[in-house]
Amino acid sequence: MQVIPASEVHDVIVIGSGAAGGMAAWNLTRQGVNVLLLDAGTPFRRASFWTHVKPWEWRARTEAGRKPPQFRLDDREQPIDTPKDKPFDLYRVWGRGGKTNVWGRVSLRYGDVDFAGPAKDGWEIPWPIRYKDIAPYYDKVDQFIGVNGGPEDLDVLPGSKYHLPPPAMRCGEQVLRKAGESIGIEFVHGRRAVLTKPHNGHNACHYCGACGRGCDVAAFFNSSDYLLEPAFKTGKLKIIDNAVAARVLTGDNGLATGVQYFDRYTKAERQVKGRIVIVAASCIDSTRILLNSKSARHPNGLGNSNDVIGRYLIEQIRFHMSGFVPDLIGTKALNDDGISGEHMYMPRYNHRDGRKRDYLRGFGMQLWNTGAQANAGFAKQVDGFGLDFKKRVKARYPALVSLHPYGEVLPRKENRVVVDPKHLDQYGLPVARIEFTTGENERKMAAEMYDMAESLLRAAKAEILPFTRGEVDTPGLAIHEHGTIRMGDDAKRSALNGFCQMHEVKNVFCVDGAAFPTSTEKNPTLTILALAWRATDYLAQEMKAGRV
Repeated sequence: MQVIPASEVHDVIVIGSGAAGGMAAWNLTRQGVNVLLLDAGTPFRRASFWTHVKPWEWRARTEAGRKPPQFRLDDREQPIDTPKDKPFDLYRVWGRGGKTNVWGRVSLRYGDVDFAGPAKDGWEIPWPIRYKDIAPYYDKVDQFIGVNGGPEDLDVLPGSKYHLPPPAMRCGEQVLRKAGESIGIEFVHGRRAVLTKPHNGHNACHYCGACGRGCDVAAFFNSSDYLLEPAFKTGKLKIIDNAVAARVLTGDNGLATGVQYFDRYTKAERQVKGRIVIVAASCIDSTRILLNSKSARHPNGLGNSNDVIGRYLIEQIRFHMSGFVPDLIGTKALNDDGISGEHMYMPRYNHRDGRKRDYLRGFGMQLWNTGAQANAGFAKQVDGFGLDFKKRVKARYPALVSLHPYGEVLPRKENRVVVDPKHLDQYGLPVARIEFTTGENERKMAAEMYDMAESLLRAAKAEILPFTRGEVDTPGLAIHEHGTIRMGDDAKRSALNGFCQMHEVKNVFCVDGAAFPTSTEKNPTLTILALAWRATDYLAQEMKAGRV
């Protein structure tokens, strides 16, 4: 195999172009740092998105052999392993901007209920930061990318004075909000990184509701348009496309010297040199890279003498429950597309309602697919036949409400990512094996989540669609993996310090969700952006002072 040696030594090498890698590249380049970014794919061109392709046009295009952009990485190209009885549905995007091309855009701040939660309940380690440390960076991110939301300010969901105007709640959401008030459940405006008015040179959303196909006008935050394109304009950023990172290379002193990568298609091996390496390939792939970065100084993987890296994988449990609210059955169907997803959110409340629980941590709830949306998949669960069936479906189309509770999964040592030397990918690298299961704490939490959802629908007098109590999604479907390279004050129990810097290898940082000690019940991307901004501010200062 031909190895192309490195010559230039870059200030910083960033692995990954998603929220974490994009933020790292943008923040460093604007401070004068030369950055080389390794992207496992190529740019997704907005002009090629099928955002506004109508159903009949979609059918004609596919029959003609055309395909929309393929965002999700095919597991056949880059496999993962799981135990046969413990599946994990991993969503990966190899290409400019990563998952931010198609993410859910839910942008929720964490509070000290989250950061200090483990210190209070005694389960595993707390975060090494508190809200006061990250609040200025939440403010910066809100102002920079544009996050819409309401004025609510809660201990579990801190507010922001920089929110853009929120979209109006849909009729079905208003019905649920009123029902929630009747049983003591509070709802707030949703918080989404979607522009409800022009912001920082980006277009406002025009409410087509097709965000999951990629936004062809860049009206929601994605790393490519919002971070990497501005970074290019500094003249300090270089990107290598189709560069599949394999290992962080180290010298005799154990510090990082660069990165080994493979061309995605030719499979040629290459190496690049750098003074600093930032790992931001998303939780599972970042973990795999570090575990595969073995050397005489790091026989258990880079910076992993304490056997923490790969362990404590955390996600969230989630299920779905739907119904039809009678106040809206038979009413005129309105355009409920909105900004896609929910316009309303239910924050966690179980820590402050005075009831003692037999489980730790908590849950919140999202409400996407409420109202007259782009499809009527619910029709398969509606009784009837022929014309009567069609009438029943049409009458219920505006009345659908959908509940999607998310619950925190506790970190456990046995939930982990390992690399399997017996199963190699097309580049000759050990693949990631994910070993993950939920436990009794999650089972008890899910029982209350079901109680809450059913009580809410009954308070709304809804016609509840069939559900199986106790069922939760296959792990991974929430697409919120965290914890495998966690930060902490105790170097014996964590891999990173509070600035996402490795305890053992001072010139390596990890700024994606793998750094999180807990998963919380909330979506992580806003916190990933804030932490990456904070970490790279720290890194820039350390570089100027000559300490790293």
